Amino acid sequence: MRKVKTKKGKTFTLLNPAEKGRKAAYELKYGANAFTGEALNKSQRSYRSGYLAARSDNAKAYKWNLKHRKRIPQNVFKD
Repeated sequence: MRKVKTKKGKTFTLLNPAEKGRKAAYELKYGANAFTGEALNKSQRSYRSGYLAARSDNAKAYKWNLKHRKRIPQNVFKD
């Protein structure tokens, strides 16, 4: 997590993908925004749910590709 201040003095919190996913899951579980505490409406809940689903789909595709890719022998690039 990184706090960033704009030229006008407004502070933003930047999250890496793992932190963003953890935050989305927490907010869905408790139904409130983690920073402000306000209740989530339907569109906010659906956005967070879709974000978690997309991360899950990408992880499954990445793992499948790891398992099924053709291996390059390690000694090919050695002199």
